[in-house]
Amino acid sequence: MTFNYSKFFKGVDPEPAGESQGYPVPGPQGASADQIAGNAFFASQCDWKSIVNQVYDYIVIGTGPTGVAFIDQIYKENPSAKILVLERGGFWLPVHYQMLPDAFAATTGSPPTTYPWSRTTEMVTTEPEFFQAGYIPVVGGRSTYWSAWSPSPTPDLMRDWPQSMVDTTLEPDFWPRAKEFLHVTSMDKINDGVYANLQTQLDQNIAKNFKEFVPSAENAYPAPIAVDNSEWKTVKFYKYSTVGTLLNIHQRQQQLAKEGKGTELTIVDQCVVQELLHDDKGTVIAINTDRGTLNVSNAQIILAMGAIPPATLLINSFGDQLPNAGQRYTGHFMSHVTARVKRSAYKALSDLEIGAVYLDGKDESGYQYHVQASVFAESNPEQDKVTTARECPDAAAAPTMLQLIGSEDYVVFVCATLGEISEKNSDNWIKLNKGKDPTTNISLQLILGNEEKALWDQLDTATYQTIAALATSDDTTPEIEYWIDTPDGDGYWTTDKPPVDQIRLNIIVHEASQIWAGEDPESSVVGLDYRPHGVNNVYVTGAGIFPTSGSWNPTLTMCGFAQDLAVRLSNKES
Repeated sequence: MTFNYSKFFKGVDPEPAGESQGYPVPGPQGASADQIAGNAFFASQCDWKSIVNQVYDYIVIGTGPTGVAFIDQIYKENPSAKILVLERGGFWLPVHYQMLPDAFAATTGSPPTTYPWSRTTEMVTTEPEFFQAGYIPVVGGRSTYWSAWSPSPTPDLMRDWPQSMVDTTLEPDFWPRAKEFLHVTSMDKINDGVYANLQTQLDQNIAKNFKEFVPSAENAYPAPIAVDNSEWKTVKFYKYSTVGTLLNIHQRQQQLAKEGKGTELTIVDQCVVQELLHDDKGTVIAINTDRGTLNVSNAQIILAMGAIPPATLLINSFGDQLPNAGQRYTGHFMSHVTARVKRSAYKALSDLEIGAVYLDGKDESGYQYHVQASVFAESNPEQDKVTTARECPDAAAAPTMLQLIGSEDYVVFVCATLGEISEKNSDNWIKLNKGKDPTTNISLQLILGNEEKALWDQLDTATYQTIAALATSDDTTPEIEYWIDTPDGDGYWTTDKPPVDQIRLNIIVHEASQIWAGEDPESSVVGLDYRPHGVNNVYVTGAGIFPTSGSWNPTLTMCGFAQDLAVRLSNKES
């Protein structure tokens, strides 16, 4: 008897070959995640041989937020655009790691991180001994592990930015378009039973108190976080990663190509870009990669690789043509404070509730800080640990089980507070060294100046003031206890504030400004059209083009400018 099994695979493209379904000999007995994802989404080594000589409209380097934001917007403008994507890493996670099964998330909570630079001796030997947060070389980049806080800075916070860039952010569709791409949702709009009464009371307290309690503060509001997943109507909290968006775009374009309404998206993973080869007029004609040399033809090249990697690539490729590249190096330093107050400070809380609030401010010199307050009320911490892990506002700033057990009758605050590094600090830079690998042959140096040290003091003060403001209702401030770490790995609660060296972290995050934008080539690296000065067919996205970093989380702004670049290039070609 012959059976029709083909309908079992209906809709699956391509249908499994099956090697004759095991007759007369067995078929292949193994498959890896790379093979499965590769067959479905990524170009093979054989495909590369045809790719190198094809003509593309855009060659996008990187699959993090700005790369995918650019690709998504280009296709909205022109579904027939021919795009090639080069990603240095392979397929790792299909979603943000907070959305993974608990056991898997626990084992992958420390991301696969690389550090493609050398720190100077002075950076390593100067207190605090800073290190720069590394890069995550996988499809989706840092979006697979990011905190997802996504504020939109006001013009006042874009200190010393070119007016045209500020004006771009004031266009009616700039912020809505970027928020839609990242699925940004204010935490008071989640209302999923976990973000509920506690969130409401925190919002009320901070709105009423922050001006009085935090004199240096300027704004306070429910945290805007990239969590909403509009496709899953019953799921209100889902941390966003670009991986799903990129693969969905790939699938959609594949279908449009079949219908004659668009072109396929070509993604090459495991491909490290090493150098941009150009003529004497500043036009890139080829790209050196570890897979071989790629012909550029008429393509526009989009650098969406973070902040330091594109600076490294431009310095290695153009040298003295971009003399200012690397002369600025900004970012954010940070403090973490954990505190608690009696649950009775709030009314009618359920067994598990979480809230998240954002506050920003400035010190007397005008330098910026902001507080990311994540707040937890857990009557059964061990029972609810999976839910907490899923819906934690910031997994890098979350209470430990040691802190939660014994705090069943308390509300626990974990505050991550970030301050900006001044672009005027001449001790901070990136430079070429004598390394032979063009992807890592730079040294970086970041040392705090007096401005940053003064801001850090203000930042810490504001953190304690913010906790008091969030805990105070009806003009009554409850007793606040703080967590103190001990050398044995344990800790305890006390009304005494923790020592400074315990709350201040020695990591730099949200690095920026290495190839900052400006109108004048004498005082900037990238022009206001996103092109490095004197370069014809290369465009830059990401925080590397920010003239100053501010303190605000940069991803939403980065994506907004990547989308703006896509619109401009589409209009230019139409």
